[in-house]
Amino acid sequence: MAGLSRILIARRWRIPPVIISLIVVEFPLTVACLALYGIADPDTYRTKLWQNGYDKGFNSAPNSILYNYANYKPAYTPMIWSSQMVQFNIAIAVLSMFLLLAKATLYLLHIYLPVISAFISIVEVAIYAVSLKNQSTPDHSDPAHIISGLPWYLSKGCSYADPANYGFCMQARAVFGVTCVMIALFSCYFIWSVYSMWPTAAERAERKAHKQSDIELKRVNEYSPDNELSREEIWERNRQMFLNLPKTPNTPGFGGRGGGMSPMTPRTVAFTQLNGGAGPSQGMGMPSTRQQLRDRFGGGGDSRVPDAR
Repeated sequence: MAGLSRILIARRWRIPPVIISLIVVEFPLTVACLALYGIADPDTYRTKLWQNGYDKGFNSAPNSILYNYANYKPAYTPMIWSSQMVQFNIAIAVLSMFLLLAKATLYLLHIYLPVISAFISIVEVAIYAVSLKNQSTPDHSDPAHIISGLPWYLSKGCSYADPANYGFCMQARAVFGVTCVMIALFSCYFIWSVYSMWPTAAERAERKAHKQSDIELKRVNEYSPDNELSREEIWERNRQMFLNLPKTPNTPGFGGRGGGMSPMTPRTVAFTQLNGGAGPSQGMGMPSTRQQLRDRFGGGGDSRVPDAR
């Protein structure tokens, strides 16, 4: 168990432009898969190539299924000519587009980790390998036309195709080719993901520093005085701290023994003095502005301020 705790998996990509390039390259290839696999559905050229191969003596005949039904024999459709293969190819193409959008979104959110990419890539390699296996399965349903190896349009080329089937033959070869390219692409994904999972020396040092910081913080919390106090003692201490906070104006204990002193703004002071009231300075033992003017100009009993005109 102690050995497992030392295993470090990197959270950053080694060279980010590489994974960005793989995502960009995957988009047109996935669109090509969707187009080629969709064109083949449901039976655009499958039966035509099957019949073409029978005419050249390369595989069984499409009407052999009807012959088996007529003679109460189990009907069998070779995988290379079955609709199951076409439907499977469409399904994995749609799944690939969904996974591509998920990859791009996760990478923009900085949560597309190499370990996640490795898992997704190995799954995609597996499903496209199954598709490649289905497309390369030989037709051995007719004992009179048993030819091992790839189907005739892959092993012998389109030179044996009828003029009306030449374009269909090229499309079938393109489906096989794009499937091989997708397997190579996802293999590159997997290899680069595994390579990026190995942490660099800088990331190891950073991870070690974070771990040491967490240990020190844990030690500080363990030796905190609060750990030795009960819940009631902590509440009483907080209450005493609140009572010892500085008092706000106009509250008991603020402004000396004489009681409270209301807060006054400059505008309040000006209007108070103009009305003949006492400003805050008089309450503190200092002469008011009106008294200073009377002493300066000698107003005597006249409390009016001399006219400056």
